[in-house]
Amino acid sequence: MIRFALALTLLAPVAVRARGADPIYLDQGWSSDERAAYYALPQGSEVVPYSWFLALEQPWTEKLFRDDAHIESFRYIPSAANKFNPDGLPVGFTKGRGKDGKDWFGLTCAACHTGQFTYKGKTVRVDGGTALADALGFQSTLVTAVKATLAQPAKFDRFAHRVLGEKHTPERAKALATELREQLRVMADWEATSRPAHPGGYAVWDALGVLLNTITGTAPGIPDNYRVPSTPVSYPSIWSTNRYDRLLWNASVESVTLRQVGEVIIVFGRARAAAGPDGKLTFESSADLNTLAKVYDYTSMLTPPAWPEDVLGKIDRNLAKRGEKVYQDQKCATCHPLAPYPTVEAKAGGRKLIKTTATPLKEVGTDPLYAEYFTRRTAVPGALAPVFKGTMFEGQQEVPAAIQFLATLTRITEADLDRAAKTPSERARLLGDRPLPQLPKAPAELQQLVNALHAYKATPLTGVWSTAPYLHNGSVANLYELLLPPEKRMKSFYLGHREFDPKHVGYRTGPFEHGYKYDTALPGYSNRGHEYGTGLADDDRWALVEYLKTL
Repeated sequence: MIRFALALTLLAPVAVRARGADPIYLDQGWSSDERAAYYALPQGSEVVPYSWFLALEQPWTEKLFRDDAHIESFRYIPSAANKFNPDGLPVGFTKGRGKDGKDWFGLTCAACHTGQFTYKGKTVRVDGGTALADALGFQSTLVTAVKATLAQPAKFDRFAHRVLGEKHTPERAKALATELREQLRVMADWEATSRPAHPGGYAVWDALGVLLNTITGTAPGIPDNYRVPSTPVSYPSIWSTNRYDRLLWNASVESVTLRQVGEVIIVFGRARAAAGPDGKLTFESSADLNTLAKVYDYTSMLTPPAWPEDVLGKIDRNLAKRGEKVYQDQKCATCHPLAPYPTVEAKAGGRKLIKTTATPLKEVGTDPLYAEYFTRRTAVPGALAPVFKGTMFEGQQEVPAAIQFLATLTRITEADLDRAAKTPSERARLLGDRPLPQLPKAPAELQQLVNALHAYKATPLTGVWSTAPYLHNGSVANLYELLLPPEKRMKSFYLGHREFDPKHVGYRTGPFEHGYKYDTALPGYSNRGHEYGTGLADDDRWALVEYLKTL
């Protein structure tokens, strides 16, 4: 795939302290400028107008919403100002010029796929790692802040003076209040269609359920297609994502570009798939495909993090060697291969991709709700019926929601490509080497697709030590617990601690103020399954944990 040229800066293979900053950055293939640029790249997310975000106060105080302590309370990562981020926004929080010509505050993939932990007074950044972010908590509190601003005259007056500055007049303040009410309606609708029956908290979020509602319900204006999202899942690491043949926890997508457009829409990007006054269907999103191509380049440079021995302690190499034999004897590499990895050829360009393993639900035994939700949900085509013309779904009053989702997101992505690309070669560059989805042509193909999606994706375990909590739904707190029989795993634990536990390899799990109690008895939250290596002697179990630190 031809992408933008980005200079690689080679770093020494040790943890290095960032220039003038508190975190220790691990050697993952980025220079400090490349890292800072990636954090601040706007991708098309449109949460609120940028000046509003800078001016909003917290709901219950006069402190600004963007105050570092407030941002950290949602486990997003505060950041100092730099040339790419002059206003000192948190990691993955950006200022971007929308297609409407306005400046918007938005989120990027860095907000949810950047890890950070502490250990004995030191702070370590893991780029491309598993965030502890509470996405729903952040969004809900932002909605509450807007409501409070409109409800409290003094709070609104301070907000209006910050936004309007010297241009403040009573008339302009009144117009601003009208705009704020309209934006609140959009945000409140998004919140209402994004909240699962049992809202998650730190480290987990059902982004796919949110996207299903947006693509099948909001974008085409069909509220009958809204469903309560299924269950929160853990944020996966992304340092090898561009090399995998299948993407997302349920391996439902091949195209990196399609996934990127979906990711923008999930984090408040605008999407439309509806008929205009002339009856003609229009597809579009606010995703910036040229910027997303740069994001692809940066994440392709990213390498997995090595265990930082100068922070977390030396790996016991003899014990790890014993653990390597356990890994081989237990045939862990059947699903989680070691290098050299099995590959398949990309369908365009001939590049080799790492072949992932989709393990059927019945075999892996982990909570099935997330995968089943995607395949068993249905949707009303409504105005989108022409999308299915000439297919096996033509004329149907209901279609599988997964089919409508893939078909609609594909049309949105195609339309975005047509607008962004001036030439066929530019279009090919932006699309990359993975095809956009094709609808099944016959019932047998549909059933084959459903069967394929009743599975969870397994990949190589590079950097796995840094990606707690484990399993797709984050139901297992650490690597040691993952190797225990399910009945011996913790039935509940707390997420949101940043302090790392290098022995069990995960985060601290005890209760703390405002912590999120993860209850494995809830639907979709089960910690059962993945019973591989659970019968090991405890000495072998610890040896395997030690070996996993080396990957």
